Amino acid sequence: MKDFAFTGGRPDPYTFPTEGLIEASAKALRKLGGDLVNYPGESGYRGLRELASMRFERREGVPLPIDNISITSGSMQALELVLGTLINPGDTVLTEEYTYSGTLGIMRHFKANIEGVDMDYIDGMDMDDLESKLQALKRKNIRPSLIYTTSNHQNPTGAILSLERRKRMLELAEEYDTLIVEDDCYGDIDFTSTPTPASLFKLDTSNRVIFIATFSKILGAGVRQGYFVAREPYYGQIHQNRWDGGTSALASAIVAEFFMEHLEAHLVKTNAAVGAKCRAVVETLDTHVSDICTWTRPRGGLFLWIDLPETTDLDKLRELAAKKGVGFSNGSAFHYANAPVKAIRLAYAYCHVDDIPEGITYLCEAIREAQTATAEVAAGD
Repeated sequence: MKDFAFTGGRPDPYTFPTEGLIEASAKALRKLGGDLVNYPGESGYRGLRELASMRFERREGVPLPIDNISITSGSMQALELVLGTLINPGDTVLTEEYTYSGTLGIMRHFKANIEGVDMDYIDGMDMDDLESKLQALKRKNIRPSLIYTTSNHQNPTGAILSLERRKRMLELAEEYDTLIVEDDCYGDIDFTSTPTPASLFKLDTSNRVIFIATFSKILGAGVRQGYFVAREPYYGQIHQNRWDGGTSALASAIVAEFFMEHLEAHLVKTNAAVGAKCRAVVETLDTHVSDICTWTRPRGGLFLWIDLPETTDLDKLRELAAKKGVGFSNGSAFHYANAPVKAIRLAYAYCHVDDIPEGITYLCEAIREAQTATAEVAAGD
């Protein structure tokens, strides 16, 4: 039986640049040599920080300050370091109503009170609801530690925070004296020629934003090369909580050597491949369940969100799908309060594009079979 793994957010394995990385590894080893006996240091390999700055400048028009970049073992370590510094037990944080389960897990680990903010699947977090929640907290004399947002190609919905909402979020952060953690880990995965809005970090004029990104999502989850960018005093405060000696200089140097020469070509290749997979998912859903389900139509990222009929038996759906080798993620895992949600998330980048129509067709059949008797009676009427 085939395995149709629409679960984890892994990049496309078929465009993984094995030969290019072998060449980059040789260059990195010759360049670093005996220096690898030393610890990398808390800020990480300078060559990769320079690459991060260069990549930001190509997208945003301005470079990142290299001395404010810190290389981490993936964006999740960056997030753990940042949130661990900013959150004290009992602090309140605000995030999209639907947020990556790993991020919610880190927030819960640091004993934060999580407030979910309404969102839509196109433009992201709703600023009217954010303002309303900030006002309600202020009436209780609560100042939230931070607002967390995945600004581009949000996980799990694929939403892109609009420019208008980004500007309003910065105004609200200033008005209510809180910080913004902008997670842009999916920003490089874009299938269209339409640029995403300017980052919150670029728009920030009052030192309210800490920026997180990664190279892993465009290369491979196993590479574990992310980074955060923070101005002082936050940069130093975050490093006070870091004890690992720094991220592998060898791994960082390999990524830097490869991407300094091949970044744009690799982005074109992998984004074309992932975009084709996303379209295959959408087209198959359009064919089979457009009368009973709705779903997002991502411009980028790794995920698609499906709202199911209220009459869906989720346990039965999972059982039926599993019998055909189809895996997906339950929507409740991404709800800030872990509430039951009649929705699922699909991660489309890992499966082979030729297998996607078959796998999604099986999923659509399972969705129809998982409707309860109430739905069947209604359909018969």
